[in-house]
Amino acid sequence: MSQKSANLQSKPDTKGSQALKTPPAEKPVPPGGAPKAVLATEIRPLEPKLHRRHRLLFASFFAMVVVPLAAAAFYLFVLAADQFHSKAGFSVRSEEFGNPLEALGAFAGVSGGSSTADTEVLNDFIHSQTLIRKLDERLDLRTMYAARATGWPIITEDWLFGLRDDASIEDLEEYWTRMVLVSRDAVSGIIDLEVRAFSPEAARTLAQAILDESADLVDDLSRIARDDAIRFALVDVELAEARLAEIRSNVRAFRSENRLIDPESNVSSQSGVLAELQSRLAERLIRRGNIEAYTDAGDARIDDLDRQIQVIRDQIDAERAVFAARSQEGPSLTDVIGSYEELLVDLEFSENTYKAALAGVEQARAEARRQARYAAVHIRPTLSEESLYPSRWQLLLALTVGVFALWAAVSLIYYNIRDRS
Repeated sequence: MSQKSANLQSKPDTKGSQALKTPPAEKPVPPGGAPKAVLATEIRPLEPKLHRRHRLLFASFFAMVVVPLAAAAFYLFVLAADQFHSKAGFSVRSEEFGNPLEALGAFAGVSGGSSTADTEVLNDFIHSQTLIRKLDERLDLRTMYAARATGWPIITEDWLFGLRDDASIEDLEEYWTRMVLVSRDAVSGIIDLEVRAFSPEAARTLAQAILDESADLVDDLSRIARDDAIRFALVDVELAEARLAEIRSNVRAFRSENRLIDPESNVSSQSGVLAELQSRLAERLIRRGNIEAYTDAGDARIDDLDRQIQVIRDQIDAERAVFAARSQEGPSLTDVIGSYEELLVDLEFSENTYKAALAGVEQARAEARRQARYAAVHIRPTLSEESLYPSRWQLLLALTVGVFALWAAVSLIYYNIRDRS
């Protein structure tokens, strides 16, 4: 058994070798196409190949995005000087007494016109060239904000965040708007101030100087308003006094011309005299009639009454002659009284106006003392310990978005034109 198996193992397998040497017969291709196995062996994967437009796109991305961002990052994180800030808060207040109902306006969101006007005035003043000139003469802003040295040979100074040595007042004013920020609340009238500089001490010094100048401005405006109110009140007093003096002079001239101290009192007295004479005359006539009715005509009392009646009638005629003589010499007494009454009305009006003007002066002085405005500082200028500006990461992010958007827009425009052409 073992010998047969050895013979079988030693005998060469001629059929297997012949099967390996004989190539397989090609199968006929069916009419529907080649089988899937045959297709899998014939398809070759495509090799990636960079065309010219792809190289151009990558080159433009590198030139327009990578290089500017690298240069900007190098400038911001290596060359740019650190900036420190100082914050302060103040508002304009006065000692004016307000109506308690006005407190409801604060809860309703109704703002007063005076606080809004004050905040707008101070906002304009802080950004004005007038304040910049004053602080430049006081603190030398051009030296304070001069460009700092970088220590690099090519870019020796931080020209982007610093101020040039030959900067004009217009350049300084534009640079000022970047370094001094003001925010205001129209409802409460609070003004928040933020000042930036290249050192914490310089920022705080500049913020304190701005507060001082703003306080001086509020004091000047309050003084001017107070002086104007008092001056206008004094002018009213002078006009009222001159008017009163003129009316009094007219009254004196009228009395001298008509030789009457008080025409109304004269007329009243003369009318009273005539009324009294008329009353006495009537009394005498009644008495005479009574006596004549009960006695004869030769009674002595009748003669005495006749003499009294004649005297009274003569006196009445004399009083009437006075009125007649005044009417013949000039205007009637009625016209005289009418003119005098007009003068009295003007005189009374002038006296009341003069009294009101004097009261207005006192009120203007009291209001000026009571409504004196001043700058109330509730946050003193702070001293920072860390540099928060320039905002490097924010600037770099904004620049990244900008240059990437620019590169994408330029690329789209270029390929659009290229495809259409």
